[in-house]
Amino acid sequence: MIEEAIIVHDNEAHLVFKTLEPFGNAGESSRMKQTGFHALVLSALLFSGASAAQSGIPLRGPDYFRDAADLARTLGAAHAIRVRCNGRHDQYWRRYMSDMLQYEAPNRGSLRSSLVDAFNEAYSGASSMYLTCDNRAVEAEADFALKGQEIANRMAMHYFPKDPRTGSRN
Repeated sequence: MIEEAIIVHDNEAHLVFKTLEPFGNAGESSRMKQTGFHALVLSALLFSGASAAQSGIPLRGPDYFRDAADLARTLGAAHAIRVRCNGRHDQYWRRYMSDMLQYEAPNRGSLRSSLVDAFNEAYSGASSMYLTCDNRAVEAEADFALKGQEIANRMAMHYFPKDPRTGSRN
């Protein structure tokens, strides 16, 4: 049975963060151990406090929309695996998506709808692909975490450039 985890436009749910604890020997993967680090980096980028609407940050162009949709898809697929391994109560990656929506698309509109659709489609696809929590699923979740980190870094480099005077991100 595939469980659905749909993000709705006015989501204000309080979600629980838990670490992924796969079945059997799946946790022996070295890539799985990196997932916590990747999640930390992704959260730092998502919680940087800045948004593309602030002054001094480049306008959102086609690259931004592509990257935001890719990140939403990556989070949806990672969420599906996490739910498969830990149960419906594990909302770890969904919480990142909720935070992304809060900062990048807080109001109803086409951007928010497209991000929600991308997340939900990837969730459904990964739920169909990973029917059990095994080494393959755990490795895929780690791969999605790495891909999410890469996308978030790319977005941060472009939309939160370093201040030449201080060397820190705006």
